[in-house]
Amino acid sequence: MEDKLITIEKPAQTEIIIKKSRFITSIFPAHNKEEAVNTVNRVKMEHNQANHNVYAYVINEQVQRCSDDGEPGGTAGKPVLDVIKHKGLNGAVLLVTRYFGGIKLGAGGLVRAYKDAAVKGIEAAGISEKLLYQELNIIMDYQQLGAIKNEIENSGGREIIVAYEQQVHMQAFFPLEKVDIITKRLIDMTANRVKTEKGKYIYL
Repeated sequence: MEDKLITIEKPAQTEIIIKKSRFITSIFPAHNKEEAVNTVNRVKMEHNQANHNVYAYVINEQVQRCSDDGEPGGTAGKPVLDVIKHKGLNGAVLLVTRYFGGIKLGAGGLVRAYKDAAVKGIEAAGISEKLLYQELNIIMDYQQLGAIKNEIENSGGREIIVAYEQQVHMQAFFPLEKVDIITKRLIDMTANRVKTEKGKYIYL
């Protein structure tokens, strides 16, 4: 997994009109291929009267796909995909829906139109850089809770969840380079009377 993820801040929808054709851009986050495909199908259903529902998506750089959806080959899907890749985006699916206005744009005009629509959509969604964090699960006695919680917060722990059971169970996420450091610190400060276990990875 990459140490950081450049993706969109939020879903967005924009529209531009070029020579009477409507180009509606819809952009959404997508964490995996299945989510991207479901998003494409949903938008196609919403715009099932459109002439074209062009799309492109990139998931973790390994999964990349685009479709011209009936436009001349290479004039629609690839330009949209190129914009996504040029922006360095991961985990995003972008669709450009076209309602034909009666005036043909030509191959060059189509490429420019789809690129412009994609850029406008990404600008509306915003770009966010997220870092890779790893989960650290900690089990402790109740008398250790105050000191450990302070240590976790002061060390940059995020998404902290505490469950009060027979012992206290705490979950927190740390940047990768801090996980082993905080683990050693907790063991030292409790004289090895705390249990720690690494967990899943998420981007925050």
